[in-house]
Amino acid sequence: MNVRRLAAAGVGAIALTLLATTTAQAQQQELSDQDRSFLIQAHQSNLAEIASGEAAVAQATTELVRSQGQMLITDHTMLDTSLQRVAAAHGVDLPSEPTAEQQAQLAEVTAQEGMAFDQAWTRLQITAHQAALAIGDQELQSGSAADVVALAEESAPVIQKHLTMIESGEAPAPDGVDAGTGGHAAAEQRDVGPGTWALAVGGLLLVAVSSAALRRRG
Repeated sequence: MNVRRLAAAGVGAIALTLLATTTAQAQQQELSDQDRSFLIQAHQSNLAEIASGEAAVAQATTELVRSQGQMLITDHTMLDTSLQRVAAAHGVDLPSEPTAEQQAQLAEVTAQEGMAFDQAWTRLQITAHQAALAIGDQELQSGSAADVVALAEESAPVIQKHLTMIESGEAPAPDGVDAGTGGHAAAEQRDVGPGTWALAVGGLLLVAVSSAALRRRG
């Protein structure tokens, strides 16, 4: 009995190892130009929003703009953490700073003082979040890698909530923005390809064959 259990456990462990190897290989597969472009553009957008949030916290004259800026820091840091993990899995090198245009736009805003800063900051965030939504929509329409598309799904409601908040002049909710439990994490769980299932079935067959052989010997 112990021998049978050991054999079954050994074969099962081999099957699990094959599953993990296949998943890792799938993550390293070559991305489409669209997927790669999204990772880079969305990352730079996150960096730009984090920098804008920091500027608001430091320079805004109203508590409203300061609180909106803090929300940008918190939420875009969260989104970028997920994005960096996916980019690393695919071997994509990400830029270390926003685009030159994004940096120039923020520099123009931070050159303002008082209410002029608050107004210029608000205008920039409306434009920036509209652009970020467009980047995500393009990935949702044309992306091919499930985990990258899931990032666009995960970020869309967060970015839209920011845009609605800033356009309406609302203060952030006390509990911040919840990106949800769907999106990237859920897609990773759902994304089980034919190769993975084949390995799982193969592992079960190996366990069955080994157990049968041990019973005949016993």
